[in-house]
Amino acid sequence: MDQRFSSCLAKQERVKKNFANCKTPSEIYEKIIELGRTLGHFSDEWKTTENLVAGCQSQVYLHAELIAGRVRFSVAADALISAGLAALLLAAYNDEPPEAILGSPPAFLGALGIQTALTPGRSHGLASIHLRMKQEAVKLLVSADN
Repeated sequence: MDQRFSSCLAKQERVKKNFANCKTPSEIYEKIIELGRTLGHFSDEWKTTENLVAGCQSQVYLHAELIAGRVRFSVAADALISAGLAALLLAAYNDEPPEAILGSPPAFLGALGIQTALTPGRSHGLASIHLRMKQEAVKLLVSADN
């Protein structure tokens, strides 16, 4: 296993263990909502059009910055389910090097059965948040090289 990705993959395994007791789509959904309540502080100054994630049913803001070679994400959402979906991705990708974010697909989501608990619109929103995280990782990687 590539050392750059080992932390990210270990985090994905922890998320899978966190959902191990969820057997039904409604249990998965409730667990996602519970995660949504755990999002940390999001500064009002980051609630800008540039930080708005396109493709989500609700308003989701994603702020990213590079600190000591690792991407620090902050997220805010106006719906608990959207906040929970963002928290799922944060659990795997926050504080990881940009290369790990780009090189570690969210295969753990399929293993959790997340898609069975979500409407197509929410699934699309989850994919949009992940895409945005990868875009931010690329931008930060490029700017760090300059």
